[in-house]
Amino acid sequence: MEWINDYPVDSLQIYFSASLELQEELIKHGFQVPRSRDSKIKMPIPIIYANFQGWVKSREAITIERLIPPEWLNLDPKSLGWQETKVKNRRAYYLPPDEVFVRIGVIKNVNAVILNLNVRSYHIERTSIRGINPEKWNNWVMIYINHQYIDDIAGLLEKYLDKRYLDGIGCKVEYEEQQGGKEKTYFCRVPVRDFSFCLGCFDLAWKYLNIEAEEHCRWNPRLKLCTNINAALGELKLRLRYDPSLQTYAKVGVAKIVGKRPQIMVKLSSEGPLKTINGIIKQQIRGKTRGSLTYCDHKAKQQFLILDLPRFYIALKSTKEYLNKLPSD
Repeated sequence: MEWINDYPVDSLQIYFSASLELQEELIKHGFQVPRSRDSKIKMPIPIIYANFQGWVKSREAITIERLIPPEWLNLDPKSLGWQETKVKNRRAYYLPPDEVFVRIGVIKNVNAVILNLNVRSYHIERTSIRGINPEKWNNWVMIYINHQYIDDIAGLLEKYLDKRYLDGIGCKVEYEEQQGGKEKTYFCRVPVRDFSFCLGCFDLAWKYLNIEAEEHCRWNPRLKLCTNINAALGELKLRLRYDPSLQTYAKVGVAKIVGKRPQIMVKLSSEGPLKTINGIIKQQIRGKTRGSLTYCDHKAKQQFLILDLPRFYIALKSTKEYLNKLPSD
């Protein structure tokens, strides 16, 4: 493997809450996800969120219902650099910029490109109960990079490619809107070779799980996990790995989000097959499979995505032509 360069990531979102595999694992160990029937326990699965760069207007405050509140982590908002405010009479916070980089490399023997994340700082968010709809969600990992790097990335990858082979590769450019029309994208579908993302490797998420376990045991000391919380947490499978039997692909292209500059977009997406689990609030929950769940010791803290190199390159080159079709603020 050869590393070609590191790039700042404008924003990163990892929707672990979209994984029924993770939800089922936590429920099996006694956790009340997303909340207990008596509403005394609230436990949404965290979303890893990092907002680093790329604004073209002032950053907006985030309302409390979108955040895992600092008090849930026994933390003072000021210690995190959060500034409290009000948005339509609701508690909200201005958050300092997070910090994320992606190291891009080439795995020559399998003709693949790796995007290895270095998440230096981030915060954790949550979805509302109404917003949890794993059957409809396709995208669950989103990486956005300044569009100005598109030529640099493509140029560095080009020397690893046989141009004669590229002539036979097509790229159907698709258009999609997200976030109620606030995000407009053009992309090509790129085959996934591998990925690995672990909830427990994010220290804030691990702290959250520990505090939730203690809260659960105050709520119901008879839960199995209360016998030995540390051992119970150590038994959790929290790493999602690529499963070639699933319908997984990456959307690679360009995007424009309201308030942000145009960006290179890489979204890990899955379309099935569907999976059904026994829920807490709902008797059964049906949604798309994301990957295979495995144990992790949370030491290496790896978070990466590996894609087909020729098709990744073609997707960048093809969708670059659509940058001028993106709206401006």
